[in-house]
Amino acid sequence: MPLQRDSRGSLPRRPPSRDRPLTGRRESLNSQRKLSNASSSYYASGYSLYPAPSKPLPAIPPPKTATHRVPSRDSSDRSSISTHRSSQVSQTASTPDATTVSFSPPPRRNNRFPASFYKPPDPSEALPPPRRSSRPAEVVFWKLLQSDDKKNGPIHFLDMSSTLSTIATKHGNNIIKVWSTAGGTVQQVIKFTSYTAAQSRSREYLIRSHAILAEPTNLIAIATRFGRYIEIWNWAKKKCLQSIDDADRWTSAQIESYDGALCSLAIYGGEKNVIDLYKATPEKKPFVKSRTINLNHVELPFMPQYPELALSTTSPLLVIAAGPRPPRQGHPPPEKETLLVAWDTTEGQNKPYRIARPWQHKELDTAIPCDLVTYGSAVVSIWIPASFRAVPATNGGSGFNLSPVAVPYRYVLVWDLAANSTRTFGIPNTISCVSPDCRFVAYVSATGTDIGARGSIVILDVMTGKEVWSWPDPEALAIDYTPRPGFEQFDDLSRVSELCFSADGKFLNVGDLEGHVGMYELRESTGDRLQLHMI
Repeated sequence: MPLQRDSRGSLPRRPPSRDRPLTGRRESLNSQRKLSNASSSYYASGYSLYPAPSKPLPAIPPPKTATHRVPSRDSSDRSSISTHRSSQVSQTASTPDATTVSFSPPPRRNNRFPASFYKPPDPSEALPPPRRSSRPAEVVFWKLLQSDDKKNGPIHFLDMSSTLSTIATKHGNNIIKVWSTAGGTVQQVIKFTSYTAAQSRSREYLIRSHAILAEPTNLIAIATRFGRYIEIWNWAKKKCLQSIDDADRWTSAQIESYDGALCSLAIYGGEKNVIDLYKATPEKKPFVKSRTINLNHVELPFMPQYPELALSTTSPLLVIAAGPRPPRQGHPPPEKETLLVAWDTTEGQNKPYRIARPWQHKELDTAIPCDLVTYGSAVVSIWIPASFRAVPATNGGSGFNLSPVAVPYRYVLVWDLAANSTRTFGIPNTISCVSPDCRFVAYVSATGTDIGARGSIVILDVMTGKEVWSWPDPEALAIDYTPRPGFEQFDDLSRVSELCFSADGKFLNVGDLEGHVGMYELRESTGDRLQLHMI
């Protein structure tokens, strides 16, 4: 189904919505990739359209010590805790082959990559240690967020604060609920004006509903009207503080202080084809425009249309990803317009810091990005191919017709900024998300649930494409899946409507059609297992 334009002629949009560069782990990561689930992986020479920057990006503040405002379990919580088993399998099942492409980086005068470009934590903290065992992970139930509102409605989108203490969910077309994870209660209900029907994220519906901007000041950004306006609200006061129009695509970064080096908001306007960057201020209007990138003045191989955007919380970096226009009746197939571009947001010019055109990935020929995340020196995105292809007319006709095609897979594209290389692997074409720290991809598959199958929830390692946790465990006994408190969401996975990771990638939140949110903690044990606990 082609993308539909709104009344102003613009496409709907919904973008999604650490730590040291990956250079130090290139050899180990390459070895992991060669041993991954791909039956045919390869490295091919590529190119970079731009030379190395004349100076490194400014250093970023040292990472904060992670603090989770999660209350300790009381006696009633402990009594309800139950344990469940799941498998950590060695290979991804029923996914297409992964491919890897390297883009040759330009020569540098001193070292290959500026030492001060990124300053995240040690890689050993960012990625789990090598796993020598496929023993099951553990799932422990703690809390399910639910309100007494009879008009709760399905959850169509959710976002979590960087401190993990606040969750914002969208219900219906025009309601945002702000929850306290500690108390499990709704702090505030915001009603706004919207003329678009809420839907789950898909290729045909790209509107990003909302995003928590700053928890200390209770700021949240909400897409309103036709999804082309952003309103900045103080949720505690239920007051709209600022409105920004021409927001065909937008993204935000949760930055809890007024840092002059990092931008908090990036907005793409399709009419002028520009990207406006905003910084947080203590003034009456929370955000002020700090810079504009005019894509018309950037020497790109083609003009990207309605790209996905991502802001880094570890460096002054803006990344965009763009794919081809949808196939159209009577027109030949669109060009292979797959593009990734990164800018230094502290610079005042349009020239990008890094660019890649991964046209070698044939599976992305008709795909567009529907999720984009950057962290440290990694960029991870999810791409969905078109469900129609342009094929030559038959029976002596001229031109091209649209032919429907099955789209069983989405594709995860990993761009390593340090090596300027890309890699892809497939996941089922269903509800999915990327962790903000670029470590995990999660998806929920409800295939076969209408005929009695269980479906599955799966978490994959981004660097290898392998499963690190899945439910149900294909090797578990039937007795392991008897009903137990806290796992009601798993009884019918066709009711799951949204997935969302926390900022540090250690929590997975599951929203469903009843308006409930299940919170699951990803906990790494001291051994070689990745454990998943429900908090």
